[in-house]
Amino acid sequence: MAVLATALNLRLAVASVPPLIDEIRDAVPLSGTAAGVLTTLPVVCMAVGATVVPRLVRRMGHELPLVLVGFTMAAGILIRLAPHVVALYLGTIVAGIGIALGNVLVPSLVKRDFHERAGFMTGIYTMAISTSAGIAAGLTVPIEDALGKGWREALAIWALPAFVCAVIWVPFARHPSAVADRRTQTPHRSSRLMRDRLAWQVALFMGVQSLMFGKVTFDAGSIAEFGTLGGGTMSASAAATSNPIQVHLDATTLGARPGDNFFAAGGSVEFFNCNSATVTLGSGADTVYAQPNETATINIAGGNPAVVWKELVDREVLKPDLLPERT
Repeated sequence: MAVLATALNLRLAVASVPPLIDEIRDAVPLSGTAAGVLTTLPVVCMAVGATVVPRLVRRMGHELPLVLVGFTMAAGILIRLAPHVVALYLGTIVAGIGIALGNVLVPSLVKRDFHERAGFMTGIYTMAISTSAGIAAGLTVPIEDALGKGWREALAIWALPAFVCAVIWVPFARHPSAVADRRTQTPHRSSRLMRDRLAWQVALFMGVQSLMFGKVTFDAGSIAEFGTLGGGTMSASAAATSNPIQVHLDATTLGARPGDNFFAAGGSVEFFNCNSATVTLGSGADTVYAQPNETATINIAGGNPAVVWKELVDREVLKPDLLPERT
């Protein structure tokens, strides 16, 4: 139960930011580069923070550091409540350090305590981490809407499960076996790991795998979150958001022009040979600039309030009387 609770918290602080990144950029404000740094910091912290875990385990065992993992993640998330850009980055770094420790501590604990079922428990742990990312990405915006406060409060709500995770580990850290484990320090043995060819091959494989996972997740996530593309149709939806949307829909692209915010920063969809294009908007004050399309039927579905429709007319090529029928 404690292992599962920790795994379910290891991506909440990270995956809750991208759904709100446009709102954060406008409120702070942040440039595109600064927003990229914000979302990259946790990954850097995971890499750097993981290097201290072996020494931490030798001095403190597993259970007490896992208490600190929960409190560190909660503290980092709450720091982001402060109304300053420095607090936004500092909180992300603190939460990232907590995540880094948890990423290494939990698999090590699984190997120690569940060596006979290590494969099964590793699968549960991995599934819980993926579920954690999905929960944060899918619920952060609805939580913001329900609270009626803002993006800071929506991010801060994830400190609660992190705090609960820390409290769950307290009885385990106070157990006599855990106390004895801390008092019996394991001597450090120097190794030749840095000169081990197999170790470097494994590290390279895992690094390349992570790069591929990030690329596939980004590409597939754009389609999975916003709609489908194929079979002669293009369907995209932002129904889950209440933020004002501006988007251009022309003959072959959606959301590819300056100022468009239908997708996350830098996101767009390109399509060809499309016979039907459907765009579903959210509940904010949205604006669609739609260019006439000779082959595709354009469908604009508004939320609340109704869609503000504006035709995008190229004065040199298109004429107002060539605009398609609106549906």
